[in-house]
Amino acid sequence: MIMKKVFFSLLVTLFLNACGGGGDGGSPSPGPGPAPAAVALTFTPSTITQTLTTGVSSKINFAATVNKPSDFNGAFAVYAYFVDDIGVLLPNTQISQNSTTQYNVALYTSPTLSVGTHKGNLTVKLCRDSNCAGQFPGSPMLLPYTFTVSPPAALPTPPVSPTPPVSPTPPVSPTPPVLQTFGATPSIVLTPTMYLGAAAPDPATITIHGEGRTWTAATDASWLKLSNTAGAGNASLTLTYTPSSLQVGVYTSLIQIKSTDGQSVGLPVTLTVKPVSYKLLASETGVALTATPAWSRLTRTLQINDGSGHGGSWGASSDQTWLNVTKSGNNLTLSANPASLPSDVISYATVSLSSADLSITTPEVIKVALWKGTTTPTLTTQVKQTYTNVIADPIRPLIYTHNSGSSIDVYNVYTSQKTATLTGLGTTLANMTISPNGDKLYVLDTATSSLVAVDLATQTKINTWNSSAALTNVTRIKAIRPNGVEVIITNGGSVYLASNGKFISSTSINNHGDLTATADGKKIYAQDEGISPSTTWGYSVDYSELNGGTLVVSPLTPLTGVPGISNGGVMSNGADIAVSADGSRVYTANGAPYRCSSRSPVDLSFISALPGGDAYPNNVKVGSDGRVFCGISGWYSSYDVWVHRADGTLIGGFKFAGYAKNLIERQMVVSGDGLMLVGITNDPLLAIVPVGP
Repeated sequence: MIMKKVFFSLLVTLFLNACGGGGDGGSPSPGPGPAPAAVALTFTPSTITQTLTTGVSSKINFAATVNKPSDFNGAFAVYAYFVDDIGVLLPNTQISQNSTTQYNVALYTSPTLSVGTHKGNLTVKLCRDSNCAGQFPGSPMLLPYTFTVSPPAALPTPPVSPTPPVSPTPPVSPTPPVLQTFGATPSIVLTPTMYLGAAAPDPATITIHGEGRTWTAATDASWLKLSNTAGAGNASLTLTYTPSSLQVGVYTSLIQIKSTDGQSVGLPVTLTVKPVSYKLLASETGVALTATPAWSRLTRTLQINDGSGHGGSWGASSDQTWLNVTKSGNNLTLSANPASLPSDVISYATVSLSSADLSITTPEVIKVALWKGTTTPTLTTQVKQTYTNVIADPIRPLIYTHNSGSSIDVYNVYTSQKTATLTGLGTTLANMTISPNGDKLYVLDTATSSLVAVDLATQTKINTWNSSAALTNVTRIKAIRPNGVEVIITNGGSVYLASNGKFISSTSINNHGDLTATADGKKIYAQDEGISPSTTWGYSVDYSELNGGTLVVSPLTPLTGVPGISNGGVMSNGADIAVSADGSRVYTANGAPYRCSSRSPVDLSFISALPGGDAYPNNVKVGSDGRVFCGISGWYSSYDVWVHRADGTLIGGFKFAGYAKNLIERQMVVSGDGLMLVGITNDPLLAIVPVGP
């Protein structure tokens, strides 16, 4: 789909802003559009008919006349979409204004069209917004086309010289070889997008197929630079963008490459320069609250950042009367009154952010869930089942666990009851992660190297995405939200958009163990598993929506990582790693030394050992209230989990596993409210332990 954003002032002033996307499919054959009286535009000609040559992109010109200008009165922007699901066009278009009601449109055909006749309809939409949630009267419209594609003309074979009437007969001159079709192919689509004042888009390489010919290349755009403007034979040149003098807008040009035998290729280029914009983001987008007779957690304070650094005006609102929101500086406090809520059910609220500053957008909401229970758990519950993986919901009092089979069991940590079984998810399930706001659960199916997405509101599978790399039982995944966009990253470095499963990039994260991330997704930490000495890594993360989405991952420390050193001794057998929500503290669990360790979030240097512990630490987690939980593989220890305050002070310990049994590595989780602890042991047991406030 090709989209153009057209700004009108009584249909006089034109401004463009281009992007790509999906849309309605074109119909398989041309046909008449809606009745002329109903359509918003009249196209001249009414049907595009053009003869093309395969391997060459051709320019198509037509006029568009606005039939009823009053339909657009008061409209600040009109988004014009040219929907082409067949792929007959390149993602470039040019629009120029002739009068207050008439525009010239130029489209470019795809050079990859096969020989033959291509018939269909382009769907033209005039939309009120970039998502086309609403359209103007008379939209959509159909623009029929018929493209007849012919093979390139071969160079004529010169006639054979006649045999002279003398002896001996000279040999017949050989037929010169037919030269390949003249053409030029860019290495990437020439439709980049950038923000005003940001770095220029990456250069593109243009490969020229010019065997047996000389050629020239030229552009009339001052913001484009060609490394070569002339050459001979097969060659390549580099196209560089120099946009420093450009303002916000859409800039188009055509690179003309001509050969000495009269052939030419036109490569359209469209550069979109977007205005600088900022996002209003909360430090966390998922909040778990709890009310029981003996303990409750009914308030949370979040930090709000507008990204611009100038502290723009912002506000917040709740869609439920039981949840109050209070702003103080850049802090947002959520306070719940559960008196009116039903008991032993989960109640939900959504907090929306807003800003009076038009340069600030609000891409995320804050999801809040409150459990109001009639009883307060006091005893450890042991579920005698074999499980291999467990994960806690960040907003609900639920945990999700499986035994590497095809289904996931769901338990309520306050009732210790299995509330559901999610079936048909795959064949051999492995590592899991959950959206920071509790929307979706993602689980690996190693049998098919795929990523399965589950909607946690409906507890149903919604998607299965094939991975760009093989997935195994040592693959770890983490859902994060850098810059307000949810992505899924693996410990092999692959990154996928959570909205559609699209692979967007590979990163320098590679062959690490488990991953942990700050609540805002701006920092990721990793530690290898079962290796001595163990090594940790730290990365800063940012997401850009430009050019289809890019995740930028930069190491906080050298790519070789930081060997764990504790009081002069080397840390070994890395097992688990955790970071506080605000990124101020990093913790690791290692087989040695026999305590979980606090590490610097800046350079991962050793700070101190947590006081509670024994041989051999294999789990570490940080609760939403900042408390730190260190678990061990201890057959004969009095406790196998110790709880510490955020300042490192020991609070107490708990026992999960039976005699001569142990907590399984990395299989301890804390409920979203920070009050319940769950672990898998090799008894086998699923232990649900009340911790309390």
